[in-house]
Amino acid sequence: MKFYEYGQKSAPVIVMLTGSFCPAEALAYLYLPLSEQYRVIVPEYNGHAPGSGAFTTRQQEAVSIAAYIQEQGIGAVALLYGQSMGAEVGIELQRQLIDAGIEVKHALYDGAPCIRLSKPYKAFMYFKFRTMIDMMRKRSVEDVMQWKFLNKFTNGDTQSLRTMIEGLAKIAPILTNETIRNETECCYTFDFPPFSEEMQENMRFLYGSGEKAYGCRKYVEKAYPKAKITVFEGYGHMTYSARHTEDYIALMEKWIRS
Repeated sequence: MKFYEYGQKSAPVIVMLTGSFCPAEALAYLYLPLSEQYRVIVPEYNGHAPGSGAFTTRQQEAVSIAAYIQEQGIGAVALLYGQSMGAEVGIELQRQLIDAGIEVKHALYDGAPCIRLSKPYKAFMYFKFRTMIDMMRKRSVEDVMQWKFLNKFTNGDTQSLRTMIEGLAKIAPILTNETIRNETECCYTFDFPPFSEEMQENMRFLYGSGEKAYGCRKYVEKAYPKAKITVFEGYGHMTYSARHTEDYIALMEKWIRS
């Protein structure tokens, strides 16, 4: 696993986690502005860089990230942020950091699936993701932008996630079937690590009302009843952050200061 850092080492720490099949640079639209005031750490998952080996599990990826944070002598994280699958890795990381005595002051998770699917459905999603990534190796980004699958994924706003899709297409050639399978498993075999009510109050989940993951909020509400949930009406999976980046960053900073 590789780690990228931006900003001053003396600044409050933000840890940012990408969604499935996305390189660390897919979060540049957020971490570059934030790095003016914060020390931003962005891991590159196993399987997303040449020679890194396959993506492992949600738990093991979190172990590697937690170990890096400990090695850096970081005693507190101002914000733990994750998108999509990165939210699930983030929740696991949050649990591990707390167990290690590292304070997580706030957590913000956008588009978290937080669901456990049956084996047949996971097999179907693996086939779908593998087919999608194989096609990305052969097609232009312009072709990819026209896919109906992505249109549904973004609630008709694929253009907003163009930068993210370009990043996915860039690393598609190095994503092995093992990585694709393990990330599918990570996305759709989720359990909810326990948190105190006090910690739950410092967790916020973001959803677009037009994304499929929006239906998963009921599981979040049941597991973490004290957590905050914000819904962006009419938006797809993570499209609010791309269309209204300045407002989104302001929301992140307000949550850190709360």
